[in-house]
Amino acid sequence: MTLRKPSVPGPAHQLRFADDRLFFWSAFLPTALIVFTLILFPLLFTLYVSLFQRNLLGGTPQFLALGNYSAALRDPLFWQSFTNGLIYAVGTTLVSLVAGLAAALILHEEFWGRGFVRAAVVFPYIVPTIVVVFVWKFMFNSRGVINQTLSAVGLVQEFIPWLGDQRYAMITIILISAWAWFPFVAITLLAALQTIPTAYYEAAALDGAGPIRRFWALTLPLLAPAIIVVVLLRSIWALRNFDMIFLLTGGGPVTATYILPILTYTEAFGKFRLGYATAVATLLMLFLTMLALLYFRAYTSARKITHS
Repeated sequence: MTLRKPSVPGPAHQLRFADDRLFFWSAFLPTALIVFTLILFPLLFTLYVSLFQRNLLGGTPQFLALGNYSAALRDPLFWQSFTNGLIYAVGTTLVSLVAGLAAALILHEEFWGRGFVRAAVVFPYIVPTIVVVFVWKFMFNSRGVINQTLSAVGLVQEFIPWLGDQRYAMITIILISAWAWFPFVAITLLAALQTIPTAYYEAAALDGAGPIRRFWALTLPLLAPAIIVVVLLRSIWALRNFDMIFLLTGGGPVTATYILPILTYTEAFGKFRLGYATAVATLLMLFLTMLALLYFRAYTSARKITHS
C-alpha cells in the first residue's frame, strides 16, 4: 500500500483564494459602508442626541443620561399620543383589512370588466397624499358633500364638523386612511388567493361545503400568512404615520389626534427640544421593533400550520 503525500496548495490555488477574498471584500465593503451611512449612523446619532438636553436654537448641550426618557414616560401627553396612535393603527388596519379582503374576493371571481375594476381599485393607493387630504377635507367640510348628503337623507339635523370635533376627528381620519390604503391590502390578498389550488375548493364542494363554509375552512386559513404580513406592515406604517394626520388636523382638535410622530415634530421644531424629541422617537422605534418581532414570530407559526 502506497501512502500519498498530502497535497499542498500551489500558486494557482493561492491565487484563486486571493481572488475570492478580493471579490468578497470588494462586494462587502461598499454595502457595509452604505448600511452604516444610511442606517446605523443616523440611528446611533439619534440615540446619542437623546441623552442630552439640547436646544435647536443653540446653547451648550447638557448630559442627562436617561433623563429625557424618564420625562417622556412621565408626560401625560406622551401616553395620550401613544394611545391615540394605537387607536389609529388598530382602526385603520381593521377597516382596510376588511375592505381589502372583500375587494380581493370580488376581484378573484370572473366577471365582465374585471381588468378595468382591478386597475381602478389601485387608484386610491397611487394618489399623492396631499391630493387625498385636500379632497377629503373638502368632502368632510362642515358644508361639504358628506354633510350635504347626510342632511338630504335626514340622518343629521345640523352639519357636523368632522375634523373639528373631538368626538369625530379620529374616526374620520381612520376612514380616510383606510380608503387610501385598502388597495394595498386588496392587491396583496388577491395575489395570495391566486396561489390557492382550485382543487381544494372542488374537493370541498364535493363534500357538500357551501361558499361560507369554504371561506372559513379554506380561504381564511390559507390566507393567514398573507394577512399577518399585511397587518404587520399596515400597523407599523400607521403607527409611524405623520403626513396624513398632520395635514388633516395637525394633531387637533386640541390633542384628539395627537400621535407620537406629531409629538416628536412639535417638540423638535415647535419647542426646539431636540433631545426630548429624539427620546420620544427612540421609544416609538423600540415599540415598533418589538411589534415587528412579535408579528414575524406569528407569521412563522402561521406558515408552519398552513404547510402541516
